[in-house]
Amino acid sequence: MELRISSIPIMLEYLSETGAEPANRAVLQKIFDHEDYQFEARRYGLSSVEPLISYFSHLKNVEGKDIPDLSKERKSALRDKHNLWLDCASNPQKYYTRYEKVKHILCENNIQNLQHKLSAAFPDGAAINDSSIIVTLSFGPSFGYVYENALHLDLFGIEDICTIEELPYIILHEMHHLQVQKLTGSYHSFTRKFSLLDNYIFRFSGEGLAIKFCNNAEGVISRRIDSHLNANIGIPAMAILNNHFEEHFNLFNDTIKRIKQNSITASEIEEQFRSYWWNPQLYKDETTFLTQTPIYSFGNEIFGCIFDAFGMEILFECFYNPARVIGYFNKTNCGYIISDT
Repeated sequence: MELRISSIPIMLEYLSETGAEPANRAVLQKIFDHEDYQFEARRYGLSSVEPLISYFSHLKNVEGKDIPDLSKERKSALRDKHNLWLDCASNPQKYYTRYEKVKHILCENNIQNLQHKLSAAFPDGAAINDSSIIVTLSFGPSFGYVYENALHLDLFGIEDICTIEELPYIILHEMHHLQVQKLTGSYHSFTRKFSLLDNYIFRFSGEGLAIKFCNNAEGVISRRIDSHLNANIGIPAMAILNNHFEEHFNLFNDTIKRIKQNSITASEIEEQFRSYWWNPQLYKDETTFLTQTPIYSFGNEIFGCIFDAFGMEILFECFYNPARVIGYFNKTNCGYIISDT
């Protein structure tokens, strides 16, 4: 893995010197010509960095109504982050300190350690050492995403969305997704030969395996990978989700039965994922917003339990042949049985 973070001091230098007068556009053009900001521009579909130059050249005196749209799809992105950029311009040392903390925790030795941990989450031979970790003061709305064989993180979100201490586990989690993309190619091409049953089960693997191997997840029946490390690092909703395991299992089991009985449609399953498995406001009596949703915890339970019992080879046999999850899960002696009829 390669750490790319060099755009941050350049942007901080500009922000610390900017005043009420319009800035030199050539200086801003050079900033946004940086490879990491060009990476962001591609990801957010910008045909030009002109909206960025226009905004940042008048940062300290622009009115909210005059802040330009970032793009057709993300019109309000610059307006939504305006107060953050003003804070950064007023307190550049705050963000420079954060930048130094990120550099420290993502030093070469620690990145090599992350590489080792990520390699341990896949069968032998997985080539996962060529990816980049890109950190910027981002003009976009997303804290973290994978794109073009890289993970991007927004410095604004560090120490807000996650702590410095949690950052390596966030990186591992997202890099796990990136490696899965390399293994499978596009979701459509990988799953096009899957049955409805295969497809239903497979959809629990992405987040489930990521938190199993990267966040030291521990559920009701799935054990943490490292017993000497805290469980559920960076997944604060896990305690709530674990309390609802029985409900999750019953819905999953009932859906497996209905798929085998041809009494549920693909569109009904899509609605189930939308309204239940991915719903961050599912348990209004406990919390108004879940930072993770049931697909995380239950994916860890079914796939993680198989890993605990049978190891990596069988786990990835199930990854490539999801319907086999049922048979292997039922042999784990975890105390639960998935319907096989």
